[in-house]
Amino acid sequence: MRTKYILTTCLLAFASFGLIACQQTAATPSYTEEPAVQPPANTAPCEVQANACGDVSNTVIIPIVVEKGTPVHPNAPVNRYNARQAQNKQMRAGKNIPLMPPERSSADTVNVETPMRCRIPAPTTRIISDIPLKAGDFELTRLEKNDPMPRFEVNGYTFSNQSLDMAIQTLVSEAGIKVYSDDGLFPDMSAEDIHGELSAVVEELADSGDAYVRYDAAKKRLYLSRWARFELKVPGGSVGMYAVLDALRGANITNVQPDWGKNELYFRVTKPQQATIQRLIDYLKEDPRLLLFDVAVYRVFPRDTMGFSWQNVIQSFGDRKVNMSVNGLLGRMIITDHQDKQATLLNNLKAYARVDLVSKGVAVMPNGWKVRFDIGQCALMNTPEKDLSLLLQSNIQSTERVESNIALDTMNGEVTSFYSFYSIDDDLNIIGIPGTVFNPQAQSVEYLITMKPRIMRLVK
Repeated sequence: MRTKYILTTCLLAFASFGLIACQQTAATPSYTEEPAVQPPANTAPCEVQANACGDVSNTVIIPIVVEKGTPVHPNAPVNRYNARQAQNKQMRAGKNIPLMPPERSSADTVNVETPMRCRIPAPTTRIISDIPLKAGDFELTRLEKNDPMPRFEVNGYTFSNQSLDMAIQTLVSEAGIKVYSDDGLFPDMSAEDIHGELSAVVEELADSGDAYVRYDAAKKRLYLSRWARFELKVPGGSVGMYAVLDALRGANITNVQPDWGKNELYFRVTKPQQATIQRLIDYLKEDPRLLLFDVAVYRVFPRDTMGFSWQNVIQSFGDRKVNMSVNGLLGRMIITDHQDKQATLLNNLKAYARVDLVSKGVAVMPNGWKVRFDIGQCALMNTPEKDLSLLLQSNIQSTERVESNIALDTMNGEVTSFYSFYSIDDDLNIIGIPGTVFNPQAQSVEYLITMKPRIMRLVK
């Protein structure tokens, strides 16, 4: 007999055990039809007895909870309410409802620096390279338009306990200029018997209050602000950009926008921050040496559940192959010369553990300057190591003697640090950093961080 098939779905309502809601869906009829089994006429769908649905062995079980503390049968109907779809439906209907907060997008974590920064060049025996300098390099320029002020002479200007903006307003009022403050209150100050040209006196007063001035001649307005925008032209391609960026981050100046196509940096800074940037520029012109580190971070998973001994790994190098061992608060730094590359350490370690590369990149620092390299930004954004940073400060005394202070830092503070001397062609390896630093559950994991130094010089 050719019949149509009756597809039956049964969901249990947990309010009273044994009661089942049944939904019958008819397939497309084939030639002839037989009447489908209907529930009793005087019974609502949620009140059909359990045996009216036949076999429920193929029912999909979906555990849900209606109210906190109220058990719900695993086969109760699920209300799959989608708030965004409901909002869109109401908006199409012309109803005025509050907008939902925007969902976070992966675009928020885009970093155009990482494709260039997060790779290590091929190994080379050349440990010193040169970067040519040209006219206009390291030129710091303010971006806001600043018209010349009227030519007036100031003679014997004196004021006491006035805010900076009020003192300047009193000074320029005779020239018909109005003072506007862009960002809040300024400190009170006093001065006696000031002489000089009006523009120079205004600049001097603004400097004493860590403020910038900007004059609009068309409107005869003088603007005071604690912030100003600057542009810095950087030589040396990406390496020069890395050096300045890491140095600024080490000085806690993070409001920097790099233009990698033009090799320029744009930032909005305060007077003290501008002074720090200028010191860095002067320093680079005076001592044009850059110290580079090729850095890699590895996870180490012991093959034995009882762990492994780093002593066995070090002994596999052989006698007099490790130049120095330096203790830290956590872990240890071992220094090997150029004849025993980091590849040797990795090969020796693989006999005792699985080694996975997590992150790699290049840190660059001006000689003697403290820098911060966010090596964790070169890892995947959903990994616990993404907040790892290296704090570095080094002094290049010669190619045979470099003094360094190296610290590992996370959002929770400093993890460990090492102070050591080494040659420029040595390899630095930080071993034994426990995995619990990044994840309390990673008790069997350790970290290995390798660092290979190089030198670059800025040459005119």
